[in-house]
Amino acid sequence: MQYPIKLHQIRAFVEVSRRGSIRAAARELGLSQPGLTKAIRELEEGLGAALLVRTSQGVTLTDSGRAFDQHAHLIIEELRRARENVEQLNGVLRGQIVMGASATVARTLLPQVVARFRRELPNVRLRVIEGQLSSMVAGLRDGELDFSINTLSSGVLDSDLEALPLFSTPFVVVLRQDHPRAGATRLKELIDCDWVLPTARSGYYADLADTLERHGFSRDQVSVVCDSFTTSLNLIQHSEMVGAFASQMTAQHGMGELMELTLDDPLPLATFHMIKRRGVPLTPVAARLAKLFEYASRDA
Repeated sequence: MQYPIKLHQIRAFVEVSRRGSIRAAARELGLSQPGLTKAIRELEEGLGAALLVRTSQGVTLTDSGRAFDQHAHLIIEELRRARENVEQLNGVLRGQIVMGASATVARTLLPQVVARFRRELPNVRLRVIEGQLSSMVAGLRDGELDFSINTLSSGVLDSDLEALPLFSTPFVVVLRQDHPRAGATRLKELIDCDWVLPTARSGYYADLADTLERHGFSRDQVSVVCDSFTTSLNLIQHSEMVGAFASQMTAQHGMGELMELTLDDPLPLATFHMIKRRGVPLTPVAARLAKLFEYASRDA
């Protein structure tokens, strides 16, 4: 027999899914462990399927649990967004925004935009998650992210998401000033170098990998895959590795012992987009933050 599903049951499930532990989820929700376990059991009875399995390492989701998980997260996030939307429309300018940002955006546009946003809306909490688009898609789809600013692979985007182009910027090859290839003027002169590049699942770096392959490079030459800008620069500074970064990032960071190469066949431009769920409006405060990024990108 199936029973109605209640909101507190969904909240309990989502928290257990996030934390992988009944104890941690109960503590976060302010419930007793028996009370939380009862809510999960009632949810399973309502769905007619087991959602969780207890193991010595904690709690794991069953196949049914994984199928329900995405919907449950979306329900909770949509309710949060709906409540904040109504409050904000009625003049209560508070709540939370969660956005994604590439390393380039985090080190260029973000500081000035956040400073202005905080002056305008000091009671709104902002959470920023740094990474490439491939690490943001799940959060965008399940409503945990309001929007993200990243590059797209050849402009391709799934149909459930939409993108607004913001700005384009050149990328440059970076190496040590005393690197044996410091005088290179063409990409093919770097074909025997060791490269350090971020994960190339999607976005600009996937397109860059294709560009390098067209110039005769092998993906095996990316000897270190590193998604940290600072770590990548340190590796290049203390080795004969070569990397590629947005010129804005290197200009703001300061090159020190490093240098940019001026190539006759420069790297392709990167276009950054604001990406969100298609057909789902932003809350008023998230829309204001998005608008501030649009303004700032005009000077990028």
